[in-house]
Amino acid sequence: MLFLGKRVLSGYTSGNTVELLRSGSPFFDAMERSIDAAVEYIHFQTYIVVEDETGIRIVNALVRAVQRGVRVYMVLDAFGSNSFSRRSILRVINAGILFRKFAPVFTSKGFQVSLRLHHKVLLVDGSTAIVGGINIANKYLGSPGRKEWLDFAILVKGPVCVPILNITKKVWNKQFISPKERSRERIPNPRSYDPGVMVRMVQNNWFRRKIEVLMSYRRAIQMAKERVVVVASYFLPGRKDRKLLKNARLRGVEISIILPGISDVPMFKRATNFLYGFILRNNIKIYEYLPSNIHAKVATVDGVWSTIGSYNFNHLSDYGSIELNLNILDSTFTLEFEKLLQEIILTDCRQITFEDYLRRRTLLSRLADWFAYQLIRVMFRLMFYLTRKSE
Repeated sequence: MLFLGKRVLSGYTSGNTVELLRSGSPFFDAMERSIDAAVEYIHFQTYIVVEDETGIRIVNALVRAVQRGVRVYMVLDAFGSNSFSRRSILRVINAGILFRKFAPVFTSKGFQVSLRLHHKVLLVDGSTAIVGGINIANKYLGSPGRKEWLDFAILVKGPVCVPILNITKKVWNKQFISPKERSRERIPNPRSYDPGVMVRMVQNNWFRRKIEVLMSYRRAIQMAKERVVVVASYFLPGRKDRKLLKNARLRGVEISIILPGISDVPMFKRATNFLYGFILRNNIKIYEYLPSNIHAKVATVDGVWSTIGSYNFNHLSDYGSIELNLNILDSTFTLEFEKLLQEIILTDCRQITFEDYLRRRTLLSRLADWFAYQLIRVMFRLMFYLTRKSE
């Protein structure tokens, strides 16, 4: 358990229970059950809710909770959920849900540049939380003949719910709300489970100068001795992070990266392709997931440490979004998670060898990959400058 060193271990809380949730029915069933079990309050904050069958299902569960007398706080990112209609907003407000959109792009003062609320959190009664990367839409549930997007979340109970409540309260209370709408909930005596799992909540919020998720990734890669598995939807690590991966490989650490075969953001896929040469030249294994899109943002190290949440391994998550991950320091959980990821590699992925990479690398594709990489780098720098100016 000294995997991360005593100094970093101080951020973990013991006495938690954790359950891995995969996208599809397991995730949405668990979310609906948790909402239906609420007695006192719910904090629900996410990037995207789509007005399809899945979105309506979760909104209906929140409405049912209000009708039972539960106080429900709901925050959607204004950009990510820009299609969440005025009609649906009026419905949830009229039902009694306390609702806000986070950081509207256009305000009475004009165009506004701000961090995006990219984290995905459900907190129920201060005792149960679901944290992950899964948005609320049909594509994450799947249907007959159409595989759900691959993603993960964690259902957690225990003392780690205290910092999760603190974060959700801060997000809610910053929305210029009236005193009657303020969230004042507390968890004076969080339940502790024995035996429990060590969990740490980590956040990225550049406005608050927090890059805890990024630093936990870096620390874990630096300390890795045997193996690292990363599953990434929008993989574009900076130079320092690429160097950490290279150095880990030079130490003999086996590194596997699971990436989308086809992405919902083709330009980002092109930019990631630009890094394939670096990755493969350093004997890091690339696996492309084939059944559907990858939206997961997870990693495991040495069968001991794992992280699951909303953080993408790129500078947009570092400097342009509010992100939330849970780091789990537990060999039983992480070994089971590693086993699942290996099954996904064996059954649903194709390995990209250096020969494959050279074979499909035409002059046109090389130019397209280079252009996409450079364009996204410029966009990251511009976004970083604008968010600094808007503080």
